[in-house]
Amino acid sequence: MSSHSAPRELKEFERLLTKPNSDPTGLAGFFNAGQIWVTRVPARLDVMGGIADYSGANVCESVLGRGNLIALQPRNDRTLRIRTMQLGGRSLPVETRIPLDYLVQEDRPLDYSEVREVCQNNPLAGWASYIGGSIFTLLREERVRLPFGFSMLLLSGVPMNVGIGSSAATEVGTICCLDAYLGLKLDALRIARLAQMAENHVVGAPCGSMDQIAVASGRMGCLTHILCRPGSVIGEVRIPPGTGFVGINSMVRHSVAGHHYGDVRIGAFMGKRIINDIRARTGRQPVNHLAEITPEEWRNEYRRELPEQLLGSEFVSRYRTHDDPVTSIQPDATYRVLGPTEHPIHENDRVLRFMDALRAAEGGDESALIAAGELMYGAHESYRDNCLLSVEGVDFLVEAVRKRGPKAGLYGAKITGGGSGGTVAIFGRLDALAEHVPQIARDYSRRIGVLPDVFEGTSQGAVEFGGRCYRFGSEGWEPHAV
Repeated sequence: MSSHSAPRELKEFERLLTKPNSDPTGLAGFFNAGQIWVTRVPARLDVMGGIADYSGANVCESVLGRGNLIALQPRNDRTLRIRTMQLGGRSLPVETRIPLDYLVQEDRPLDYSEVREVCQNNPLAGWASYIGGSIFTLLREERVRLPFGFSMLLLSGVPMNVGIGSSAATEVGTICCLDAYLGLKLDALRIARLAQMAENHVVGAPCGSMDQIAVASGRMGCLTHILCRPGSVIGEVRIPPGTGFVGINSMVRHSVAGHHYGDVRIGAFMGKRIINDIRARTGRQPVNHLAEITPEEWRNEYRRELPEQLLGSEFVSRYRTHDDPVTSIQPDATYRVLGPTEHPIHENDRVLRFMDALRAAEGGDESALIAAGELMYGAHESYRDNCLLSVEGVDFLVEAVRKRGPKAGLYGAKITGGGSGGTVAIFGRLDALAEHVPQIARDYSRRIGVLPDVFEGTSQGAVEFGGRCYRFGSEGWEPHAV
């Protein structure tokens, strides 16, 4: 049905779709002979920027060769039947059902808090909040009405909790699929914004907009330059010829819903609030984002004024609020303030210099490639020292790249996304990546007892891929562009 170059997830979906009714490993018992709407969203590799997104930084993201496929078919009842299947090998499908009346009552969408409680009440079905929450956000924010439910399939080629945007791919894919079916014609930034709202308000993860914009707007073979204020695509950066980016999974599971990530975010927002208090005393307008402050301003005006850490109750008594709608300060918790505030200010500067270095390297200037790699190491050190969001295994992988260095064709490496494990991004010549990354993975496997995943390649972003409709006819299932 599809061309030879189609993404692996799409090929597997078509293979499962055409299995006979008698084969329980196929999809004949899940979808009927009608129409199925499909979209596919890639994973992303956080090349530079990471957790500075919620502080209004510039970020630089790539799309990977792996992705998630979402398929939906209308039902004749008011039920969301959701099945997830992992791509590769024999893995058991997991399924749950969400009555639409758990999301909407008397044609009125419920509050986010009510839907979050529904989705999180049963931990065994908590994964469904990414799909159910995305559907609910679309209903609430776009005032969409659904007279019936859907059978929805998540065919995942992206491991969860490894820092390459599995949740964003699922959320964006769900909204894109419904957008194609309903003919809403939402643009990429609106799709990303709705997906972020689902993760913030239903899943309960205080993420910025970076992941969702990257997987929605990213294009094959390019790095996407995003300005997270709150989120807009500034442009693209070409990867210098003969070079590339890959990721190695540290096999340490991470989650942006975890308290370490949330505490760093709270510390950064505390820092911004303190800085704005200083600015108010000197007759200046407040900053909306920490990344508006230059490294020079930070060093000269604010760094000495911020505490290393602060008790939650002490902060609230002095400043009342940290002005972050998706996190809450716990009175008896102590939050680090100085490091989390410093990180996005310097990271924003590093991202801009990194992109300039990549542009300078297009003509083959290796010194510019080395400079870009050094900025990646700087980003990693700030994650580790300012935010305390690195772990031993991640540091080992970064150091393994640094030891080989430019003489071996490896220029830089860093932790990605929300940190506390997850994936390490590596930059180098394509031939060097092919030679050394498998060696690094094998060396690392001796420490942890399992060979880590390597994420490579590139593929279309959600909007570039578009939506497809499969129709059952005399020749079986056939795809049609939406």
